[in-house]
Amino acid sequence: MSREKEVLEDLLTIYERRYEKSSDFKQKIKIIINDSKYPKYFTDRTSYDEAIISLKDKGYINIEYQKHSDVIDYIYLNINEIDNIYKYLGKTNEIDIIKEELFNELNKYDNEIINEFRNLILDRIGKNKSIKQYLNYNVIDSLKAIDYIEKLDKVQFIRNASNYLYNNSKRLKELENIINNIYNEEDIFRIKGIISTTQYILIKGDITIYINNSSINLGAIDTPIQIPLDNLDIISFDNLNKVTTVENLTTFYDYNNSGLVVYLGGFPSLEQINFLIKLKKYTSNFYHFSDIDLGGFKILNYLREKVCNNYHKINMDINTLIEYSNYLTSIEDDGYINKLEALLTKPLLSDSYDVIKYLITNKIRLEQESIYNN
Repeated sequence: MSREKEVLEDLLTIYERRYEKSSDFKQKIKIIINDSKYPKYFTDRTSYDEAIISLKDKGYINIEYQKHSDVIDYIYLNINEIDNIYKYLGKTNEIDIIKEELFNELNKYDNEIINEFRNLILDRIGKNKSIKQYLNYNVIDSLKAIDYIEKLDKVQFIRNASNYLYNNSKRLKELENIINNIYNEEDIFRIKGIISTTQYILIKGDITIYINNSSINLGAIDTPIQIPLDNLDIISFDNLNKVTTVENLTTFYDYNNSGLVVYLGGFPSLEQINFLIKLKKYTSNFYHFSDIDLGGFKILNYLREKVCNNYHKINMDINTLIEYSNYLTSIEDDGYINKLEALLTKPLLSDSYDVIKYLITNKIRLEQESIYNN
């Protein structure tokens, strides 16, 4: 191997090691020319100097000399020439290949999630930040799943969906964490309708429910029941004039009111949304009770988007915050505040802008359990 290629290989080794660690390359890819850092230079100083000067003339590296001297202090890689350097060495830049495949996949789809993800990557490139964490085939495969999920209008078992997408019944589960991260949601499969087993929903109230024409008087048994959500056609209701959804389990058990009370367990799943939409056949009175925080208002907004835009809120106002001020929790995370501020752009939450601003100004939140636990 020529001296020129040897020096470039040594610099590329540093470059690729940094890339593996997702470096943003603000620090130079350099070799310090001294006995301890690069001893082989001193075994044939003349040939190394000739190679270094030639590489500088080619534009592949730059040279820094010691002050007031022609002695080389260090050499560093010209990052802008990295593609040409790989070609000069007769090597394939695997990073560029994966990057091209990533953008080919990104450009196949047109939905909000993938468009936002594409913009995030382009923004990082524009700011000369590393996109190393996105340059792998797990991310590329995840984009195909996201497009599928965004078009999903009915519940699918995860192994069936995985087999359809990848001809591999286990692949989708392997990608779940990556897909969650792209959505910035902890449990996007459940929310969107990718399930492992038949899902059930917990309900209670003073109504009568029919399952395959067999009636259950919920008011008479005075206890919550679980019903399966895999076949909503066999379920119907009587005397249903009001629906209240509750975010957390403890509050669900504590909360007593007329009509049907439904436990969501956090952000509503596709099955839960379909169930609530079915209930619109019986009543137009929908109410939601959540934590007074980012998650609570995200849930409220989603319910208004998917079920009905006049979905009323319960105990999610400034007066409740003031009344239970002894139970408030401080918000320490600026990122959390930024996400609260983003809610002020949601038209369906306009009736809650005042309380959201109150949360932001005072950096506080309230869990709904506090209303009963006092």
